[in-house]
Amino acid sequence: MKSLRSLVAGLACLLLLLPVTAGAVADNPRELVIDTTEKTLAKIREQREALDANPRMVDQIIIDIVLPHFDFVAMSRAVLGKHWRRTNAGQQERFVLEFRNLLVRTYATALLEYTEEPIDYPPLIANPTDTDVTVRTEIEQPGGLGIPINYRMERLDDGWMVYDITIDGLSLISNYRNTFNNEIRKVGIDQLIENIKQRNADAHGG
Repeated sequence: MKSLRSLVAGLACLLLLLPVTAGAVADNPRELVIDTTEKTLAKIREQREALDANPRMVDQIIIDIVLPHFDFVAMSRAVLGKHWRRTNAGQQERFVLEFRNLLVRTYATALLEYTEEPIDYPPLIANPTDTDVTVRTEIEQPGGLGIPINYRMERLDDGWMVYDITIDGLSLISNYRNTFNNEIRKVGIDQLIENIKQRNADAHGG
């Protein structure tokens, strides 16, 4: 289950964030999820052979297409909590960069492992004027209950932006907040940033 949750976390974020058609789809978070899921899976199927030969290619796909639609500053602020207010601009910039890179490699691994589990899309419970919504989906599992995936999204000037995901009731932001908070207490914010940077480099063989 841990592997599947990791897979779903990465895929869920990625599927929300590819370019979509104008009009109703772009203005409706649920329709955006459905539309971009289909486009993303089609893209992965199309490039599967190349990705199998060179898995690092998926990193660039994420960097080019996904990152502009993620509110990494808001996510970083939420993840660090009280520690964000105690950091200077340079530390904040470095943390946002390394946290972004951490999520890129997490999503890359998840996307490469996806094995076509069916995805259900319950109706969106929201008002047309809402600027903060939760888009619900569920990953079907053979012979068992599906895994609920909730996307927390906020409408900003640039459109709908993702700032958290919950998987089977577990928040991505809360999970990282607990992990990083414990590490900061032990080694401090600067060492935390260096540790994340090193893990990112190690994951890419560098």
